[in-house]
Amino acid sequence: MKKKLLILIVFISFFEYGTASNNKFTVYTKAIDTTEIVSISKTKQVIRIKGDNKQNPILLYLNGGPGDSVLGQMDAMFGELQKKFVVVLWDQRKTGKTSKLNNEDVQLTQKLFKNDTYILVQHLLEKFNKKKIVLVAHSYGTTLGFDMAKNHPELLHAYIATNPLTKQIESEQITLAMLKEHAQKKKNTKAITELSKVTIPFKTDEELYYARKWLFDFEGKSFAKKKSFKRRVVSWASIWFELFNESSQENLFESAKEINCPVYFITGRKDYQTNFKLAQKYFDLLQAHKKDIFVIENAGHLIPYENGIEFQNIIRENILPTIEGKKN
Repeated sequence: MKKKLLILIVFISFFEYGTASNNKFTVYTKAIDTTEIVSISKTKQVIRIKGDNKQNPILLYLNGGPGDSVLGQMDAMFGELQKKFVVVLWDQRKTGKTSKLNNEDVQLTQKLFKNDTYILVQHLLEKFNKKKIVLVAHSYGTTLGFDMAKNHPELLHAYIATNPLTKQIESEQITLAMLKEHAQKKKNTKAITELSKVTIPFKTDEELYYARKWLFDFEGKSFAKKKSFKRRVVSWASIWFELFNESSQENLFESAKEINCPVYFITGRKDYQTNFKLAQKYFDLLQAHKKDIFVIENAGHLIPYENGIEFQNIIRENILPTIEGKKN
């Protein structure tokens, strides 16, 4: 009897996990690893999907910039989260692989990108037969994330805002004042001169370049003074400057005082680009279904890139348990 039972278990296991074909063993897996083109508002846009089990919760990541592409960094940035989520990365309009698929001449606006985000969320829910997703955003992406959380909370298990833009005009003013004071203290005449040309909100790509140059120099990043960095800023601004300024005008202290889904912040205490103190102040003000804030003490603005293990651990250990066991 025991022998027959053992044979039966082996038989079932064999057909659950694979079959023999041409003397080879083919593994059937619940994992997913694909790059797809989806139709969003009459454009073709690229998404990257990867996870160990297609039945796991969906995690959609909204990258910063605007204009950043992280498709090529799926494993480096989200390797641990793929074990517990179906992770989805997205090249938005004019970004990465998507930029090569369309020849559109349309003004890039917050309304356009927020609508694209909503359409993609709906697509993912239908594709995986789910009712909700986990939405994670970084920097500029948080402006799209907060719009989803505020207007469509029923579609989100949770919203995770990393280095969020909360009141960016004030954030830039605080940072500019800090950099000017630092330049005066160090008697750095070049920094004093260039920072004196900066106005908030930025009126030109040169003002943006000076502001970021001296911020990154303050943070000890050697590339800030190289000519190649200026060329990158100017090239980026030719596409994204107006959208960046528009997003910077948003003020969550006024527009999103209450959100009816769980909201989590992941912030760096040394984030001067989207000011940590403002993020904390907004978090304290925010009324949410559930909320929590996780502060990485030595982190700056680029948490998903520079503090990836801590970033993933916070989501896996503190946020995932709050949605596990929930149907869809």
